[in-house]
Amino acid sequence: MDFRDVTLQAIVDFSTQLDAALDGLTPEQWRWRPAPNANHIMWTVWHLTRIEDMWINWYLSDNGERWKTRGWAEKFGMPPDDRWGVGDTTEQVGSFPEVAAEIVAGYRADVLESVGPVIRALSEADLETTNPDRSPLPHPRPAPTFNWVLARIPVECSQHIGQVAYIRGLMPDQEGWRG
Repeated sequence: MDFRDVTLQAIVDFSTQLDAALDGLTPEQWRWRPAPNANHIMWTVWHLTRIEDMWINWYLSDNGERWKTRGWAEKFGMPPDDRWGVGDTTEQVGSFPEVAAEIVAGYRADVLESVGPVIRALSEADLETTNPDRSPLPHPRPAPTFNWVLARIPVECSQHIGQVAYIRGLMPDQEGWRG
């Protein structure tokens, strides 16, 4: 077992947790906000998928973000730009397009399909590589190493999956739901 196996197992594990948290949600529940300035589940899942897509398909590889290259932006009714949710305002979250859960699931599945080949292609020597021309981190932060990115993806996604489960648990009609 090496870093690739550990990273891929973490991604499988958090994806399974996300699927459990999303199971059976109605369209209204996907967009329910526990407070006017809170994120809803649909935005949160889109955001965590955009982050994963950006890191895997743009920063770690030259594949191009599936958001842009596979038409997902258009399916969401959004421009194929570099927006991935970081810094979104409460207004942007509230006006997030109302798309079917199947669109969100399709984008998520497409990104997950891309993860294995990219991570399997990395070598131990690649772990200290940086990609300064593609760093999404604000200046003056240095471009992260590939090692940092591989550690960050499970942290970022697990954090947002916890938020999804928490939002679901706050819903008035979720009595008895156990994430």
